[in-house]
Amino acid sequence: YKGIDVSRFQGKINWNEVAADGVAFAFIRVGNRGYGSGAMLEDENFERNIKGATAAGIKVGVYYFSQAITEAEAIEEANFVLEKIAPYQVDCPIVCDLEMIAGDEGRADSLTPEQRTQMIKTFCDTIANAGYKPMIYMNLELAAIRINLEELEGYDKWFAYYNPNFYFPYEYDVWQYSERGTVAGVPEPVDMNICFEPIWE
Repeated sequence: YKGIDVSRFQGKINWNEVAADGVAFAFIRVGNRGYGSGAMLEDENFERNIKGATAAGIKVGVYYFSQAITEAEAIEEANFVLEKIAPYQVDCPIVCDLEMIAGDEGRADSLTPEQRTQMIKTFCDTIANAGYKPMIYMNLELAAIRINLEELEGYDKWFAYYNPNFYFPYEYDVWQYSERGTVAGVPEPVDMNICFEPIWE
């Protein structure tokens, strides 16, 4: 199944054109916590994107760019997401995206693998307790050395890896294979994903 993930950086999207280009699912950014300030922000295109994708018949999931450094912050982030998605139909998972900051220092970069794993578990368990399916976004560095993956086996995985010589020795459900994709109706480069089994069933 062909999918994309989007945020404000993709601009104003024509979701009917996206659907006509064969996109079956989309992960939409709800918001993020500032990696320096710690402030929680809603993505300025979240409402437009989730309404447009749903109206076009695309299955929708959402993600939150986490920078939680305490369990209270992880719960706060998950509750923020739950509040924002409450009016909408969300068929795909709700994703915790707790990654390192490229080219800069993030407030969560200094977490130990044990601490980062606990932040992810706390976010995902809060989502699951609300009746939604949680998912974890990760790359090879995060999976191999930044978290204790064996403690997260019960959650669905979304794996980012852009090298054509693919290597990932763990189970995953969605593969993000490009960050420079082109899709009709999306004015800017977009992340491309493949789902191997329907994550909305």
